[in-house]
This record gives sequence, C-alpha cells and structure tokens, in this order.
Amino acid sequence: MELTSLYNIAEKEKIKIYDWQIEDVDGIYLNYCNINAIALNYDKLGTYINEKCTLAEELGHYYQDATYSINCTDTIFINKQEYRAKKWSYYVLIPFEKLKLAIKNRN
Repeated sequence: MELTSLYNIAEKEKIKIYDWQIEDVDGIYLNYCNINAIALNYDKLGTYINEKCTLAEELGHYYQDATYSINCTDTIFINKQEYRAKKWSYYVLIPFEKLKLAIKNRN
C-alpha cells in the first residue's frame, strides 16, 4: 500500500494527523473524547519507509482499538496492544496474496 493511501484512510476516518516532536517516539495514536488523532514525529521518521510503517501502525491502533492510557504501567497489556496494532499494519502493508507470491517466486 502506498503512503498516500494510508493518509487517505486517515482522512476517510476523520483522523487528524499532526507533526509533533515527541521525545523518543516516532508516532502516537490518540483518542480523547471521541476525537481521533495521530501525531507523527516527522523529524525523527527520516525516510518514506519509516513514515509509511509508523503511520500504518498508528492506524492499526485505531482499527484494532488497541489503545492504552499514557499512565499505563502494565507492560504485558501494552505489548498486547502494540502487537495488535502492528499485526494490522503488516496485513495492510504486505497483503497475504503478495506475500505468498513473493515466497513462491524466490525459488
């Protein structure tokens, strides 16, 4: 999936995207009072690929309802939510049929 398609998904879902310099974080999905937003640290992302992967993961938090409070200290819960978001991004970025074809063509 192209980066522009990910931005189109965010727009379709009415998720605002902000450039926000967050220390030690590439991106973050926020849901507050039914307002959805993604903050991307464009200075830290650096490349098109990093931007694409980060945006896809943050959209994964939205689609999988994989969120947690900023004050959450339960690392098992946080890891589960991060896994769910990343899993969604993998399916979007690398559709199963394309993955099968790539594996088949490597011979």
